[in-house]
Amino acid sequence: MILNKKTIFIVIISMLLSSFNAYEMEAAKRKAKSRRSLENKRTEQLKILYEHFPLYKEWKETEIYPYSDFEFLNNFDRTSVFEDYFLRKKLIENINDWLGVRYRYSGRSKRGIDCSNFTSVIIKETLGKVIPAGSATQATLFKKIDDFENLQFGDLVFFSGRNRKSKRIGHVGIYIGNGLFAHSSTGKGVIYTHISSGYYEQRYRFGGRIIKEDLELAVK
Repeated sequence: MILNKKTIFIVIISMLLSSFNAYEMEAAKRKAKSRRSLENKRTEQLKILYEHFPLYKEWKETEIYPYSDFEFLNNFDRTSVFEDYFLRKKLIENINDWLGVRYRYSGRSKRGIDCSNFTSVIIKETLGKVIPAGSATQATLFKKIDDFENLQFGDLVFFSGRNRKSKRIGHVGIYIGNGLFAHSSTGKGVIYTHISSGYYEQRYRFGGRIIKEDLELAVK
């Protein structure tokens, strides 16, 4: 059977459309799978948060927020920008929104983000200020807190890199209390980690408290 040009054209178009539709369906499946994976990772991380801070689950379910009472503020360094209750609430919400995002060197989006860009983005979303990326750079910007026991909510926490004995800063996260901090790890992306984890406990160097005056200088 000899096909005319019109028939051949229709057959080719039909094949192309079929191939395109199959590609679109496969792309949609991959996207849905990726979204489910992200949600599962986020759920796992929220369990860690609730384990260390049961009040946060109550906060989500009843709109009764922790860290708003006088007892908390009595032990809080009021020079910190996170003396403001609404900023404390906003910080946690912003961190939780990034949970599960994969690590990507020099990344600064939901497609992937590294440790110092994560802290920079969270500060921007929470405080409206843009600080430079680079964990070693960020380590010079804020009030230094040497003793781990003196860390408080909202402090940045700085660690050495692969060499635990090195004094060179190679990693940064955001401390939220009870030994827990949020960060973008190379292996798991944006997660909550307890500082007593052997790897980070051995590499912890100091904290950085974000006070208003330092923040204004840091963004200039």
